[in-house]
Amino acid sequence: MIKTNKLKEKYGISMSFVSLSKKTLWLSLCACTLMILLVWQGGEALRNQQMNNLRINSSDRLNQFANILESAIAKYQHMPSLLASNDRVKKALRDGFESDINLLNQELEQINRITEASDSYILNTDGLTIAASNYRTASSFVGSNYFFRPYFKDAIVGKQGRYYALGIKSQRRGYYFSYPIYEGDSIIGVAVVKVDLTQFEQRFANQGYEFLLLDSDDIVFSSSQPQWLYKTLRVLSPDALKRIEQSQRYQNQSIEELNIEGRTAFDHNADIISLSHKSKSGAQERVEKLSFLQMSRPIDLLGFKISILVPVKSIEENIALWRAIFVGAVTITALLFGLAMLRTRMLRERSDANEMAKHNQAYIREVIQNTQAGLVTLDHDYKIESFNPAVEALVGQPLAPLVGQSLNALFQADSQDTASHSALSLGRDANGLGIKVLTTEGRLCYAKDMAVPVEMTLCEMVLPNRLGYLVTFHDMTERKRYEQEITQAKIDLEGRVKERTFELEGANSRLLDEIEEHKETQRELIQTAKLAVLGQLSAGINHELNQPLTAIRAFSDNALKFLDRENYDSARSNLEHISQLGHHMGDIIARFKVFARKGDIQYHPISVQAAILGALKIMETRFKEAGVELSVMEDQSYIVNGDMVFLEQVLVNLLANAADAIVEEDSPLRKVTITQSATENEVMISIQDTGGGLSEEAIKHLFEPFFTSKSAGVGLGLGLSISQRIIDAMGGVIKACNHDTGGAVFSVCLPRQGSSQGQINE
Repeated sequence: MIKTNKLKEKYGISMSFVSLSKKTLWLSLCACTLMILLVWQGGEALRNQQMNNLRINSSDRLNQFANILESAIAKYQHMPSLLASNDRVKKALRDGFESDINLLNQELEQINRITEASDSYILNTDGLTIAASNYRTASSFVGSNYFFRPYFKDAIVGKQGRYYALGIKSQRRGYYFSYPIYEGDSIIGVAVVKVDLTQFEQRFANQGYEFLLLDSDDIVFSSSQPQWLYKTLRVLSPDALKRIEQSQRYQNQSIEELNIEGRTAFDHNADIISLSHKSKSGAQERVEKLSFLQMSRPIDLLGFKISILVPVKSIEENIALWRAIFVGAVTITALLFGLAMLRTRMLRERSDANEMAKHNQAYIREVIQNTQAGLVTLDHDYKIESFNPAVEALVGQPLAPLVGQSLNALFQADSQDTASHSALSLGRDANGLGIKVLTTEGRLCYAKDMAVPVEMTLCEMVLPNRLGYLVTFHDMTERKRYEQEITQAKIDLEGRVKERTFELEGANSRLLDEIEEHKETQRELIQTAKLAVLGQLSAGINHELNQPLTAIRAFSDNALKFLDRENYDSARSNLEHISQLGHHMGDIIARFKVFARKGDIQYHPISVQAAILGALKIMETRFKEAGVELSVMEDQSYIVNGDMVFLEQVLVNLLANAADAIVEEDSPLRKVTITQSATENEVMISIQDTGGGLSEEAIKHLFEPFFTSKSAGVGLGLGLSISQRIIDAMGGVIKACNHDTGGAVFSVCLPRQGSSQGQINE
C-alpha cells in the first residue's frame, strides 16, 4: 500500500479531470440531475392521472361483474332445499328400492335440464350417492362417496352447505349448494346442486381485462387465464396445505404461487402488480412480464373474493416513450462528455500500469521466496526451471543440480496411485490431455537414505509466450503419524466390539430359550386349568349323557316292538327321537372337546354373546346341580378381538367360582347375573353372584398364583391367575369388587373391534 501511494504521488494521479475545472464538472452534473428529475416527475404526474382514470373505470367493471356473477350463481341456492322436500327423494332414501331410485334419477335429470344446473344428486347419511342427474353418463356420481366434502359435513349436521371445488368424477370446477333432507326430526340424507363455473369463464372472456375468483386461502379456482388456475396469491402454511389436501378440494392439483414479481399500492382500493405470463407464438413459448391494475372485492353470499386485472401496458409504454426521448438526449450528451474524459484518463493510466507491473513482479518474487510451502516451476516438458528455499529446507540440501531435469528426479508418487504416477511420467491426464490441475501424495527422494512424505499439487500456468507448470509441496510427516495412530486405534476398537458382540449374542440366545420355556409353561398351566374345570364337571357330564342314553334304550326297545307289530309310523317316530338324542349328545361332547383343545391365542373378531352362550353350555349341568338361577342380558351385538375358546375358558372359570361361592355360602337367593356394556373403545362383561363376597385380603391377592379363598381341597388357586394372563394377552383387563347389595362382581374388559386398541392388538 505504501509503495502504491508513492507511485500515485510520483505520477500525479488525481480523481479530477485535467481538461475540465472542478466548477465546470459540478455544474454539468447538477444540470443533468435536475433535467432527469424534472423528466421523471413529469412522467409520474402523467402516469398518475391516466392510472386514476383507469381505476375509476375498473371499479365500475368490477361491481358490474360481481353483481352478474353473484346473481347467476345465487339463483341455484334454493334448489337443494326444494329437492330435500321432494317426497320421491325421501322415499328413495328411506326404502332404497331400485324402482324408486330409477324414477328419482330421471326426475333429477329433468330438473337439471330445466334449471340448466351442472349436476344434482342425493347422498345418504354415509355420504354415498344414491341418485344423480348424470346417472346415464360415464362420469356418473352414483356410487361415489363424498363424506369428506365440507358441504356434506355441514348439511349432515343441519346446516346449509356452500362449497367450491374441482369435481372428482367430472374434473370440472363448480360451486356446490347442499341442504339436509329431514324425515320428521331426523336427517336421512343430503341434497346437492353443483353449478359449473366454466360457463362464466367463457362468458366473461375477451373483456379487455383478466379476472380471478379466489377462495378463502387466496387460491385461484376460476380465471380468464387457464394457466393461473390453482395458483395462490400468498404463501400457504403447511397446516393450510394439509387441510386443502384432506378436503380434496382440488384433488391432486399442485398448489403453487402465482409468479407475482412486484406489488405496489396505488390507493386503498387498488394495487399495481407485475407478474410473469407465459404465452405461445406458434409452436414457440415465451415468458413476458405484464403489469396490471388489480382491484378486488368479496362476495359474502358465496364466500369467495373476485379480482380483476386491467393491463396498464399502454400507459406504461406511453410514459416510457415520453421519458426515453428526454433521457436519450441527456444520455447522449453525457456519453460525449464522458468519452472525452475517458480518453484522457486511459492515456495516463497506461503509463501508470507499466510501472505497477514492474512493482508487482518484484512483490511476487518476495512472496515466493518467503512462503512456507515448497514451490517448483516446470517448463512445458515438466522439467525443473526454478524452486524456492522452502523446497531445499524440506530435502535438507541444495537442489541446484536438478535444474533442467525431470520432476521425477525429485518427487516419486506413491505406488498405489498408479494413475497419478503415469500422468506425471507422460505429462498427460487419464483422457490423454495436458494436465490442468493434479493433486497426489508421494515422497521427496533426492536426499540419500531420506524420503519426506509430501502432498504434491501441480497446476498449469498459461504464460504470455509459453506454457508452464507450478508445483506445490506440503510436508505430511505429522499427518502420516496421526493416520497410523488412528488406524491402530480403529483395529483395537474393532477387536473389543467383536468380543462384546459375541458375549451379547450368547446372552441373547439364553434369554430367548428362557422366554420360550416360560411360554410353554404358561400354555401348560392354561391347559391344566381347563382340564381341572372339566374334572369338576365330569359328574355333570356323566348325568347329561346318561339321560339321553337311557331314553335311546327305551325308544329302541319300543321301536323293535312296533316293528314286530308292523306299526311302522310309531317305529319311525321312535327312531327320529333316537336321532335327535344322538345329535344332542354329539353337541355336548363337541363342546367339551373344543374347550379342552390345546393351542395358542388366535386373534380374530368374536361375538361376546356367542362366547357367553358357549360357556353356559359347559356350565349348564353344574348350575342345575347347585340350583343356581341364571340371568343373562339379551344379545347386544358386541364384537371384540380375541380367541373364542380362551375367552370361554375365562368365563367358565368365573362362572364356576360364582357357583362355588353361592354353594359355600348356602345363600337362600341363588342367582348369577351376566351383563354386557360398552364404550367407544372397549366391551365389559360382568358376572355377579349372590355369595358371601370377597374379603379385603382376598381382593389384594386374588390374581396371585395358588391363592384361593375356597375351603381346603377345593380348587388349586390357579384359575384367576391364568384367566388374568389370558385377558392380558388379548389386550384387556380383569377386575373384581363387591356389589352394594352383596356378593362379588367379576368384570372382563376387552378392546372393542374397530377401535384404535382393537386394531393395534390385531
